[in-house]
Amino acid sequence: MSSRRRTLFSRRLRTFAAMALPVTVAGWIGGSAQVAAAGVAGAPQHYDHVFVVVMENHGYSDVIGNPAAPNLNALAKQYGSATAYYAVTHPSEPNYVAMLGGSPSGVASDNPYYVNQVHKASLISQLDHAGVSWKAYLQGLPRAGYQGICYPAACNGAPDKDPLYVSKHNGILNFSTSQNAADRSRQVPIEQLGKDLHSGKVPAFNYVIPDECHDQHGDPPYCLDSGNPGGTDPQDQRLVASGDQYLGGLVSTITSASFWAKGNNAIDIVSDEGNDNAGGGGRVANIVVTSHGPRGLQDPTFYNHYSLLQTLQHNFGVGCLANTCDTAHVKSLNPLFAPTGSKAAAYRALPVPPLTTPTPTPTEPVSYVTDKPTSAGWTVQAAPKLGSTADNTYGAVAAVSAKDVWAVGNFLPDAATSNKDATLTLAAHFDGTKWTYTPTLNAGPNFNTLFGVAAVPGKAWGVGVRLDSGFHSHSLIEAWDGKAWHLAATPTLDTTRDVLFSATAVSADDVWAVGERQSRSGRFGTLVEHWNGKRWAVVSSPDAGTTGDHLYGVASRGANDVWAVGQRNDPSSDTPLVEHWDGKRWSVVNVPSAGANGVLQGVAVRGGEVWAVGQTDDAAHQGRPLSTHLSHGHWTTTVNPGLGAAFSNINGVAIAGNTAWAVGTYYDAASDHQLTLVARNDGSGWKAVNAPNPGTGDKVLGGIAAAGGSAWAVGYDKTDSGRSPLIEVHHG
Repeated sequence: MSSRRRTLFSRRLRTFAAMALPVTVAGWIGGSAQVAAAGVAGAPQHYDHVFVVVMENHGYSDVIGNPAAPNLNALAKQYGSATAYYAVTHPSEPNYVAMLGGSPSGVASDNPYYVNQVHKASLISQLDHAGVSWKAYLQGLPRAGYQGICYPAACNGAPDKDPLYVSKHNGILNFSTSQNAADRSRQVPIEQLGKDLHSGKVPAFNYVIPDECHDQHGDPPYCLDSGNPGGTDPQDQRLVASGDQYLGGLVSTITSASFWAKGNNAIDIVSDEGNDNAGGGGRVANIVVTSHGPRGLQDPTFYNHYSLLQTLQHNFGVGCLANTCDTAHVKSLNPLFAPTGSKAAAYRALPVPPLTTPTPTPTEPVSYVTDKPTSAGWTVQAAPKLGSTADNTYGAVAAVSAKDVWAVGNFLPDAATSNKDATLTLAAHFDGTKWTYTPTLNAGPNFNTLFGVAAVPGKAWGVGVRLDSGFHSHSLIEAWDGKAWHLAATPTLDTTRDVLFSATAVSADDVWAVGERQSRSGRFGTLVEHWNGKRWAVVSSPDAGTTGDHLYGVASRGANDVWAVGQRNDPSSDTPLVEHWDGKRWSVVNVPSAGANGVLQGVAVRGGEVWAVGQTDDAAHQGRPLSTHLSHGHWTTTVNPGLGAAFSNINGVAIAGNTAWAVGTYYDAASDHQLTLVARNDGSGWKAVNAPNPGTGDKVLGGIAAAGGSAWAVGYDKTDSGRSPLIEVHHG
């Protein structure tokens, strides 16, 4: 979904060469080209290997007949296509559950799997009991058995950050019958697929889930956000083409493997949901590629996700589940899987057309938030908002004094001349009396966002991400010189992606920014950049984890005392990462993990104290507030189940007077919304505070800063017209 519609709970198999030549696919699938299904009765002969590849959020007509998807169309024409296949519901997660369990089983949202738990059997538990081999190949997964709801782990929040891997697209995790070490070990990074294909050790059932940049979903800050499907939106067309290019390479790789021509093998390509409610979740494409099955078959039979599951159950000789037992209304995809004796051949991927997405920077009207409730000493301030109905989000804040505060984030334009699917930078300043919008610049097409801000008197720096001309994500830094924002020259890195999430200023000539960078091999590592008054440069920082490292927050109390926090990933755990700059080098600081997988997203320092906050992220602890505290030379880490609920994001921390404040969001089951999470610690432990929750939908606080005894928290709240900027203040 696009940023306007997205709900909170968004590595390559091989390197595919970029193919940018225009292509025309002859014989597009259309009404006159359709042929009657062969009408093969009974279950097909046994298939030795079946791959199910799930794409995202596009209906049948969004891809079939669309020149931006030459591979999907060529496969549909060459092999077999179900032309009346339907998803069963909305949004994504319940469709993934239904594909494996025969029913959404009460799941009706994209919330974390440990919130949307299903205590029933699934195809996976059936295969386990029958001794049938299987494996899930999940693009973007950092390691086998990963239990987090997203990776990279700083997801959701404000501004919204979609991860590459999301658990809402991995229906296996929803089933309690798969919450065991054996099933977790079979959920692996997609890189393992290439190794298994090469070795010939391919399981019978293969569940293949591309990441959100390659499944046509959209995934800022790592690639384009989604647009409006239908073939007329340049942004969505590019997403369709990117997913199609990846899919073409994936099918080519599988069908080129030595096992493909031996016995019966199939690849079923399906989308999770369409754009309307037809059939429950919209008409979607389902294409079946077989080694020795039908060629050029278009089957007009009514099918849905239960049909696919029933087909798999028949093939592997396991029983029915829920709706797949209703054989009067659910029909297997037998004609598309029926062996015909056709000769097996490797598929040759087609190039996708080059597509551009223009992003003019519009002039938007400025208005101010008028709803200013007060609760528990926190008051909502009149925040500047761009556009009449556009989404506006502030996600980071820096306080120099009570009369000098900066907030940054992003907005979606709605001016008539704008690209309404673009995301542009946003910044505002508080002078002690009122907030004022300060125009920012945008360095790349479609997606520009500021995730962090640092300030000293008269100067400020916003850091984040932008897309380059090739639509690759790279660091963005903007500098305020006292009069206007200017784009800063950032180091050019040899990376697939690099993003900055947080910044801190010691002085006008000593500024730090931290984030992550992804190597060409797909591994993430820490990224630290420093401003010395003349230029920004990368400073070497350690990568403590063996499968990935990230930095999400940074704070300083002097030139020789800077702290950064994030997450390290190892073969069996994902633990908080803390690093320290002593004036000469960055080094890893060992902190206790409280026995939980987790991530730290914010850090604050004062005197001899350091506070770092985030959340746990595993099946046992779920998403609970996590904090670690350095006092008198000793670290103490705690999981705080009394704050929020089973799904909480703690995004920032600040120290005002003698109080440490933490902010974020938690899921409230009663309202089915995210609510602001504000907690204080005055030396006797963390206690929740009933801060304001304006708006009619989700409310999220993305960051907090303090000066003296006052604290400012920023984020957004959803209204009937979109996301409204949210700024709250507490005076000590």
